[in-house]
Amino acid sequence: MSEANIQERVVNNLLLLYLIRQANQKGKIEDNLKLQKLVFLSQKKFLNRKVKAFGYNFFRWHQGPFSAEVNNDLTALDSRGLVKRRWPIELTNEGKEFLEECKELLEINKRFLEVVDDIVSEFADLTPDQIKDHVYKMKIFVPRLRQVMTVEEVPPRTLILFKPSDKRSKAKFSIDETWCATLELALDQEAVESLKQSYDDAVEGRAYEFRTL
Repeated sequence: MSEANIQERVVNNLLLLYLIRQANQKGKIEDNLKLQKLVFLSQKKFLNRKVKAFGYNFFRWHQGPFSAEVNNDLTALDSRGLVKRRWPIELTNEGKEFLEECKELLEINKRFLEVVDDIVSEFADLTPDQIKDHVYKMKIFVPRLRQVMTVEEVPPRTLILFKPSDKRSKAKFSIDETWCATLELALDQEAVESLKQSYDDAVEGRAYEFRTL
């Protein structure tokens, strides 16, 4: 995975955790449909401001905008123990602690978080059906069709929201190499399990000494 892709994955996961926490403070995320719509609305607002933060591809699906990548990230965060995926979707205590440890990084990117906060304030207390109805009525420009239409009018399986590009963005979520490497490790379940196993081996005397042949 390239450095740019790693950075995008880390930012997506960090913002997803932040959105879930904020939404549960204002209302609740009853199901995946609502989470998908909150992420879609946040990314759309970022794109309107020509800034890069969330980076997902959304397709017009059976109940509106849907991103398989959001689902994949949610599954990964659940496996890592940072999110409870059962309904409602919410952070675990470890997930809350993780965000607290990222407080400095989040403060640096406060202006990006304000976009998420605005979406959460407007939509977090709506039911999944209410937020779906709102999104269905939104008018968007569909690049592949080169038409402006409501989300409801877009043919199923059509790409309706692209990942933002660096070239077209005036600003992007700021994360340096040190933060990126630290968070990549923290979000990598296999790495976490490997470190835990190494620690357990050392505690229980199962560590082996490396010898030069």
